[in-house]
Amino acid sequence: MKTLIMLSAIPASGKSTWAKEYQQNHPNTYIVSSDDIRVEICGNYKDHSRQDEVWALFEKRIHEYGSIENATVILDALNDVNPVRLKYLSTTPEFDKKILVLFPSSLEKSQKYNGMREEDVRVPSDILVGLVNKFEAPSDEVLKYVDEVIEVEW
Repeated sequence: MKTLIMLSAIPASGKSTWAKEYQQNHPNTYIVSSDDIRVEICGNYKDHSRQDEVWALFEKRIHEYGSIENATVILDALNDVNPVRLKYLSTTPEFDKKILVLFPSSLEKSQKYNGMREEDVRVPSDILVGLVNKFEAPSDEVLKYVDEVIEVEW
């Protein structure tokens, strides 16, 4: 069985930490991280100058890992609005099971954890506020594509 796990949350809510812990405890798990790809392509987490390339490689890796027998693929990105969620959920028929993992958080909690991050990965405060305000709850259409929804409280 191939499983796609889509993480969805505001910045500094524990997505990457959860993904790495999951991967350690579940063999044949692959993480597709937009942040890691951005560093790979641009050399810097905060460099958003080549976003088209970042997202093209993000999508390519989903399908590459999805071709591996019994793979679990974790999408480690904000996946914060329904059109983005639908894009990846509706274009990945190679997966037998799809799970949406939500990390409910508040602006205050995110600001606290963001402040504890290394400077090179810290999200500027004004951008963090904007991303919190932009975040959407999963729509009924999104929920039709998933077999399970998990909420993670840190």
